[in-house]
Amino acid sequence: MSRFARTRVTPRATTRSRSVLVWAVYALGALAALVLIASALFTAGGYFGSDDTTVSISPLAIFVWGALVALAVATWLWRRRKAPR
Repeated sequence: MSRFARTRVTPRATTRSRSVLVWAVYALGALAALVLIASALFTAGGYFGSDDTTVSISPLAIFVWGALVALAVATWLWRRRKAPR
């Protein structure tokens, strides 16, 4: 017989680390946001700073960089909603 009372061992809550894929999506989203902001600032500077500057905007580039930002935000929201509270 033991002198110590038998206690129930509580299971530890395991925390899963973020996968490399999630970090890659976050990094690409941050890079895309930086590219979009820098492009907008340079375009605004050229447009308002000079009278003879023409501005050419690529819809494909806006779509690709915007999609990367949207993917990163969607991943963040999905993981935040899925996380236990």
